[in-house]
Amino acid sequence: MTELNIPLFSSHIERLNLILHDFQSLLEIESQHLKDNDVTSLSETSKRKSELSDQIETLVKKIEHDLPDNLGNQHFFELAQKKAFLSLSPNLQANVDISMALSQACHDLNLANGMAIQILSNMNQVSLKILTGQNQTESKLYGSSGSTTQNKTQSSLGKA
Repeated sequence: MTELNIPLFSSHIERLNLILHDFQSLLEIESQHLKDNDVTSLSETSKRKSELSDQIETLVKKIEHDLPDNLGNQHFFELAQKKAFLSLSPNLQANVDISMALSQACHDLNLANGMAIQILSNMNQVSLKILTGQNQTESKLYGSSGSTTQNKTQSSLGKA
């Protein structure tokens, strides 16, 4: 393709913005489910998140496929970041900028949610190690001074 099909490109960008907005809302819901420790809802959210992620990936591939050859084989978001679409109408350029902002917001929310999930996972692993009677140093517990605690004797939680 030698020229950008503006109506098609515009349609793809508008659709991308809708999906990104839905994805951002879903990530905010996921964040709330993490705070509420709502595992069932997290599982449902995860399925929808995967579907939206696939839709975003497919649409971005379509956008990249329809880009003119003179833009090379660069990714849409790289081109948008480099302001490669400045020659487009101000309205279309504004929509591309919205795509970039939504994409960044989604990235940041997804990263924060991933970190929260990792922290919860680590806490669960430590709890399981303690409950199964493993030594505290093996489960990397920290004292009030911030250093790992040393436990030379292993204590039992008791007998039932």
